[in-house]
Amino acid sequence: MDICNNHSGLPSTKWPDVCRYEVFLSFRGGDVRGGFVEFLYEGLADSGTIAFIDHRGIEIGEHIMPKILQVIGHTQICIPIFSKDFASSRSCLKEVEKMVECDRTIMPIFYDVSPSVVGEQKESYQQSFRDHEADGVTSTTINNWKKALHSVSRKRGWELEKFQHGQRELINEVVSTVRRLLRKDDLYVTAHLVGMDQPVQEVMRKLGVGYENGEVIKGQMVTGKRVVEISGLPGIGKSTLAAVVYNKIHHLFEGKSFLKEVEQTRLLSLQEDLVSGLQKRAYTFKSPAEGNEFIKYKFGDLRVLIILDDVSDFKQINSLAGDLSWFGPGSRIIVISKRSNLVDNHNQVHVTSASGSTVNRCDDILVEKYKLKEMNSDHAFQLFCSVLREKPLKKEFSSLVCEIISAAGGIPLVIEVVGSFLRGKPIEFWKEAMGRLKREPYTAEVKRILKRRYEDLEKNAQEIFLDVACFFVGKDKAIPSYMWEACEYDPYSGINELHDLSLVKTRENSELWMNNQLKVLGRDIVKEENPSEPFKRSRLWNEEDIEPVLNERKVNFEDKKDWQDAASEALSATYDKPHLFPEHRFFCEFSKLRYLKMNHAIVKAYKQSAKSSREDFYLRRLKWLEWQGCNDISSLLALDMSKLIVLDLSRAKNLKVLILKDCRLLMESPFSHAAVTLERLNLERSTLPTCAVRSISELRNLVSLNIKFCSFVQELPKDIGSLEALKELYIDGTPIKAIDIAEGSYGKLKILSACNCEFLSLWKLPDSIGDLKKLQVMDLSSTIVDEIPSSVKDLQNLKELKMAGTHIRKFPGGIKNLESLEEIDFSGCRNLRGECNITGLSSLRVLLLEHTDISRLIVTDRQSYNPKNLKLDGDVPISIIGTIQGHGIGSTDVRLDHRSRLTDIISACDDESETVAMWRSDRSKEVIGG
Repeated sequence: MDICNNHSGLPSTKWPDVCRYEVFLSFRGGDVRGGFVEFLYEGLADSGTIAFIDHRGIEIGEHIMPKILQVIGHTQICIPIFSKDFASSRSCLKEVEKMVECDRTIMPIFYDVSPSVVGEQKESYQQSFRDHEADGVTSTTINNWKKALHSVSRKRGWELEKFQHGQRELINEVVSTVRRLLRKDDLYVTAHLVGMDQPVQEVMRKLGVGYENGEVIKGQMVTGKRVVEISGLPGIGKSTLAAVVYNKIHHLFEGKSFLKEVEQTRLLSLQEDLVSGLQKRAYTFKSPAEGNEFIKYKFGDLRVLIILDDVSDFKQINSLAGDLSWFGPGSRIIVISKRSNLVDNHNQVHVTSASGSTVNRCDDILVEKYKLKEMNSDHAFQLFCSVLREKPLKKEFSSLVCEIISAAGGIPLVIEVVGSFLRGKPIEFWKEAMGRLKREPYTAEVKRILKRRYEDLEKNAQEIFLDVACFFVGKDKAIPSYMWEACEYDPYSGINELHDLSLVKTRENSELWMNNQLKVLGRDIVKEENPSEPFKRSRLWNEEDIEPVLNERKVNFEDKKDWQDAASEALSATYDKPHLFPEHRFFCEFSKLRYLKMNHAIVKAYKQSAKSSREDFYLRRLKWLEWQGCNDISSLLALDMSKLIVLDLSRAKNLKVLILKDCRLLMESPFSHAAVTLERLNLERSTLPTCAVRSISELRNLVSLNIKFCSFVQELPKDIGSLEALKELYIDGTPIKAIDIAEGSYGKLKILSACNCEFLSLWKLPDSIGDLKKLQVMDLSSTIVDEIPSSVKDLQNLKELKMAGTHIRKFPGGIKNLESLEEIDFSGCRNLRGECNITGLSSLRVLLLEHTDISRLIVTDRQSYNPKNLKLDGDVPISIIGTIQGHGIGSTDVRLDHRSRLTDIISACDDESETVAMWRSDRSKEVIGG
C-alpha cells in the first residue's frame, strides 16, 4: 500500500483490533486513491464488511509497515488493486509478498493493466524493478517480489476493461463476491447436518439451479421465474433445508430476503422486512396497502430470492410475493408451508407439464412442489449419536438407540430433543424415555407443535385424523372413505387436507400411513376427552380401557338413560385369544357406534326382560362391522344393518365393501345378497365354492376385484368382462391360464395385475389387449409371458408396465410411442437383449433394466433421469438423440449423468438437426461444446 500521510485534517477514529478486519485493500494511491478505492471501500462498508484502508486504519504515530503486515496476517481476504504504477511502491510489493507468504485468499483487481504485465513484469513494471535495483534493493528481495506478483497474477480476479458498465459494475461484483466468501448473507445452520444432501439436490433441481458435488456450478445465470413449495411434518427440517439452499444460492441474486415465522408476524412488519432485505436499508410503511404497492412496482427489474417460512394461508403470500411479475427475470420464491397446495393459487396460466409442474408459458413461470420426507434409520442414528456427543456408543445403549429413533418416527426435532435429554444419563433413563416416547409425544414443545397443526384442521378432517390415528394406519384409504362419506365427513377433501398438512400420507397400494408421533398425538387427544371415564371418549382401542367398560359397569337395563351414556363412536376390541362379552354391552351401551372391530370376541346373548324389546338394542348407526376370528355370528346377523357400509364377513343390503381375506371355510356365496351395491370385493387367499365364483359376474357395480392367490380360481367367469364399472382386476398367484378380452369388454379397466401366476400357466396375452383403452397399470411380473402383442400401441393411457422376471426377449416396439408411460420394469428378464429405444416415451421417469442383456439404450436429450430411477447392468452404451451445442448443428445442451463420458458423435437421422451422442454410464463426465 502506498502510504499517504494526508489525513485531511480530520481526527482519526480508533478502529478495532487487527483481528477484526475481514478485507485488506492494497493499492498505489497516486493511481486510484480518492476515486475507485474510496468507492470500493464504502461499498464494502455498506454491505457490512470491515475493510482495512491505510488512512483510516493506522493511527497517527503508529509504525506504519509493521501494522500493515500485522493486519495482512490476520485478514481473511486480500485485494491488491494493480495499476500501472503499482510496482513503483515498495510498500505495495511488500504487501503482496506478505499475502502470498501467509497464504491469504487473494482476489486481484487489474485496474488499468493486464495480468500478463503484472505476472511477467512488462512495460511499467519492468521499469519499476530497474529503479528498485538502482536504488540498492537486493536481488533476493526483488526476486521474491517478482515471484509474488507472478503467483497472484495467475489467480482468478477482475479486469476493469472487461466490465461494460465500468467501475460501478466492477465494485458491485467485488462486494457481492466478498460477501459470499465471508458468508455475510448466510443464515445460521447447525454445524453437522445429517441427511440433507439428497433433499438439497432435489430442491436445486426444482429451482433450476445447476448443482454438482455439493456445490452450485460457478458462472451460471438463473433464468425464467420459479416458485418452489417445501412442505412436510413439523420438526422434520423444512426451514433448515431452505436455509441450506439459501446459503448456497443467494449470491446468484441481486436481492434476497428470508422471512421467518410468516404466520405469526404482522403483515406490515413482514413487508418492511422484505423490502429492507432486498434494498439493504430500512423501510417503513404506513399501511399494508402502501407496502403492497411499493413491492409491486419497485423490484420489476431486480433478480430476487425470497423465502417465506411458516406459511399457512395464501393470503400471507399474496401481499408479499403473490405474483412473480413484480420481480425481475431469474427470480425465485421458496414457500415453506404447512400445506402442500398453497402455491396452487399463484396467479398464472395453468398448463401442466410432463413433470407435473405448473407452467405460465407467457412469463416462463414454473411452480414446483417438494415434500420433505422423514429421516431414514441410518441418518436418524447418525443424528442421535451426534447429539449424544459420545463416540463410540456404549454397547449396552446400542439396541435402545434403534428402538428410540424408530419411535421418534424419523423427525429430527424429536430425535434432537430426546438425544439432548439422554446425554450422559444412565440406562434407566433411556428405558423410561423409550416407553414414554411410544406412549406420548416426548416433550411439551414437540406436543405443542404437533397439536397446533391438528387444531388448524377443519372439523371433519379432525375426525378423519383421529380415526386414522386410532384404527386405520395401514388400511387402504378407499375402504374407510366409504364410512366417512356415510358419516358426512367429506373424506375426499378431508384426506386431501391431511395430505397437504403432512399429517397423513398414502403409501404404496393406497395404504394410509401416519408418523408414529402423530399417531400418538391423535390417541392422546382422544384420551384427553375424558381422562377418568374411558366410556365417555369418542374412540376406544386400548384393552385396558375396554375391559372395564364391557365387563364391570353395572347398568339398569330397564332405564334407557343408562343405555345411551356411552359416548364411543368407534371401538376396536382385538385380542390374541377369545374373550367373552355380554351381548348388551355392545347393543345397549354403545348405541352410538359407527365403527366396530372385534377379534376373537365371543358375544353371549342375555335373557330379555318383559319390558324390553329386541330392537332397542340394535346398533342403528353402525357403518362398519369387522369381526375377525368369528366362530358364531348368529347374534350379529340379527342386527339392523340398514346403514352398514363396510362389512368384513357377513351380508347386508347396502354393502359396498366386502373383505373375505384368508377365509377358508365358507360354504355358500357370501355376497349373493349384495349384487346391487357391492363395489369392492377382496377374496385374497380365500376358499370359495364354484357357485361363489360364478356369482361374481352378477355384481354389476363392482369396481375392484381381488382374487390374488385363490388357488380354486382356474378361470375367470366368462362374462366378467361385461361388468361396466370394473376398473381393477388382481389375479396374481392364481392358476388362471388365459385372459379372454372380447370386443367391448373390460371397457373401464385401469389396473390389470397378474404377476406370480401359480404353475406359470399364464404365458400369452391376447392380441386384443389393445382394446383396454383405459388401462393405466399392467403388472405381468414373474410369469412366462415372452412377448407383448403389437396392439399394445393402442394403450395410450398406460402409465406403468411391469414385467420383471418374465421371458420377454426384446424390447417391445409397440410401447415406444406411449406418451403417458411413466414406469417400465424389465428387471430380471434374462432373455431381454438388443436395443432399448425410449425416445418416444416423453413421460417416462423410471426405467429398470437390471439383470438383462440390453446392449444399448437410446434416449433423447430432452429426457432427464435421476440415476436412482435408471438402473442398468454393466457397461451399457447410452445413445442420446438430439442437438449438440458447439458442433454447428444446433444449440440444445446435452446433459449427461455425472458418471458419463461422451465418446463419439455420429449422425443418426436424416434430419440434420439431430445427432447421436454415445456415452457409457460408468465413466466420468466430459464437458461438451462451447
